[in-house]
Amino acid sequence: MTSPEQKEMFDVLEKQRQHQQQVDRVMKIVLPITAFLLAVICANMNTWSLIGTFVVLLVAFFAVGIKRLTLWHWIVVILVYCLADNLLSYGYFNTSGFSRQFGTLFIFVGIVSIGRPYMDRWLMKNS
Repeated sequence: MTSPEQKEMFDVLEKQRQHQQQVDRVMKIVLPITAFLLAVICANMNTWSLIGTFVVLLVAFFAVGIKRLTLWHWIVVILVYCLADNLLSYGYFNTSGFSRQFGTLFIFVGIVSIGRPYMDRWLMKNS
């Protein structure tokens, strides 16, 4: 038998879960658009770089923003991808291309990861 306090706590948790699902639905629309725009900006001027950057960024956004996986693991994945993309795109290590691409991906994946709890709290306060 559940006490009234437990029932109230379960109701609050259910409401929080519903709010998080609302944020997930919004992010499933916003994150692919953001990933595409960022990929266009920071890809290394070839089609495969654009496609690869879009895929890596989209997967990283979903991992840290919706699944809430560890940010640092995805930063390492992005670092490895940017190094490989830089070497394959230019044939040598291009510092400006790498810093543009990695810096942009690093900042935006960090913003999505760190900002997600704030979005959840903001929606809970506004409801």
